[in-house]
Amino acid sequence: MSSTVESSTPSKVDVLVIGAGPAGLTCALGLAKAGVNVRIVDHSPTKVQSGHADGVMPRTIEVLQSHGLADALLKDANQVYTISNYNYEADCAGRVTMINEPTARYPFAATQNQGVMEGILGDALLKEGAVIERPVRPTAIDLSTDENELKDPDAYPIKVRVKKLNEEEAAEELVHAKYVVGADGAHSWVRRALNVPMEGEQTAHVWAAIDFTPTPDSNFPDWRNIATVNAKDVGIMLIPREGGKIRLYVELGSEDGLVNAESGRLDSAQFSPDRLLEIAKKAFAPFVLKTTPENVEWWTVYVIGQRVASTFSVKDRVFIAGDACHTHSPKGGQGMNVSINDAHNLAWKLAYTIRGWAGTSLLDTYEFERRSFALELIAFDKWFAEGFSAKARAKLIAEGNNVDLPGPLEAFRAFSSVTTGIRIRYAPSIITATAPDKTDENGPYTLTVGKRLPPQVVLRVADRRPVNVQDLCLSNGRFKLFVFTGDVLSADDIQSLNKLTTDLDALLSELPKGLLEVFSIIKAKDDAITYMDVPQTLRPHWTSIHFDGHASGPVYDAYGINREGALVVFRPDGYVGTITPLGEVELVRQYFRQFLK
Repeated sequence: MSSTVESSTPSKVDVLVIGAGPAGLTCALGLAKAGVNVRIVDHSPTKVQSGHADGVMPRTIEVLQSHGLADALLKDANQVYTISNYNYEADCAGRVTMINEPTARYPFAATQNQGVMEGILGDALLKEGAVIERPVRPTAIDLSTDENELKDPDAYPIKVRVKKLNEEEAAEELVHAKYVVGADGAHSWVRRALNVPMEGEQTAHVWAAIDFTPTPDSNFPDWRNIATVNAKDVGIMLIPREGGKIRLYVELGSEDGLVNAESGRLDSAQFSPDRLLEIAKKAFAPFVLKTTPENVEWWTVYVIGQRVASTFSVKDRVFIAGDACHTHSPKGGQGMNVSINDAHNLAWKLAYTIRGWAGTSLLDTYEFERRSFALELIAFDKWFAEGFSAKARAKLIAEGNNVDLPGPLEAFRAFSSVTTGIRIRYAPSIITATAPDKTDENGPYTLTVGKRLPPQVVLRVADRRPVNVQDLCLSNGRFKLFVFTGDVLSADDIQSLNKLTTDLDALLSELPKGLLEVFSIIKAKDDAITYMDVPQTLRPHWTSIHFDGHASGPVYDAYGINREGALVVFRPDGYVGTITPLGEVELVRQYFRQFLK
């Protein structure tokens, strides 16, 4: 029989992350790279071994690339380019390109086991000196009610008791934390401990998911594309997986009769891999899609819940991220993606507050930006889930309801900006300050305040090496100032840059050291320029200065910047913070003054 003893020495930490899934790991990684003292705990003894989330969308791959991790993901992942749709007569109703976003650097979805993603992020975290503590479970949390303590940036107003689960007489440790991040899933202990309600509804739709490797005699022609199968009374979505595997999402119908009366949960005894495969067999007929018991890797059943937490933070000290603050259908491939992007948005804001660079107003933008997106995602998910369900469609038709539900292909493409993450645009705030002359978006690549930096290739001046501009915006916790110098052709041009650098030097001297990196992109007419031709401030390192490398100036044209140039500030998460005319350093100063101390 195990017993609990009290740890004699309470510990202190800047941020305690509870949950080592994709959201928690991404948050801890961002904090560790920013030099924040962070601990991450998880109740599971190991990372996910099979099943769970498996789809990685284009924007999420860009985020991984900003950490230098995209290659590790894509090395063994499956890449999906096409969606097909089959009607109940087994005819292919059409195939469309999955990613129809012109600025997608990665024009595909990658499918890979969630455990592999957790391994990649965990290895990167270990390189930063942070270790995932397993199996460790929180048992109590106490958030101070003293307003003075809550407002004190040096205080540790949160006390969390944690316990190791693999020791017979485990000491219950008392952790004093400045901040806590609950990234502990849909049944979040942190959320429930702080009485944060979920708003929304639990649908009556019961679905199953099953991962397996098909046998060689399977002959469904689109098994390596995402495929939706709309049989007469069942809807199925097929997802091609890494290593020749597939996942099927199988519609089981209403939860009536499928729920255990005592537990209130789905009665797992009513389901088995064989039953799920039998349902799929009928839906795919006359095609054959089958497997053997030893080739079934994982399966589960679930009820779709479409909910968003009423708040993403408590007293600006405890935050929730990922599935802890929003739940939805997995068929849109959003769970892991939204979770990673939640954490990507939050980590740098916590780091700036802990360093004393910014006040709590910066932390408020986490909920402002990410909860708004979560609500938009839920709106899509309701539309998509109803349109996908064969039973929901049949019910509406039987009732004579003429509600216009989309087919799966139409729904996915119509909400491509949501599903890919490419066209997310954060609303104006203290960190997305729209400049007066850049309020309109004129094209897909045009730099737009509140949107992420679109990919473009420039040439590094020193060695003429092609560089994607996104790779200049690494996830290192720093803002980036891109100086689009315009033409540098004459002594007058150089004189203007000298005046600019004087103003920039003054700005840099006022900002905390290491907060802002400067990069320059020259609108060159030829390749005669050298990196020594511009003032030192615009080339702090030989890798910092680039040019478009083409007489037509495609980078400037694509970004909507004229020959007069511009100053563009990118946030640490890669989104445009503000855009000003080239000489208006004072506007950049005013931008930072809105949230920096």
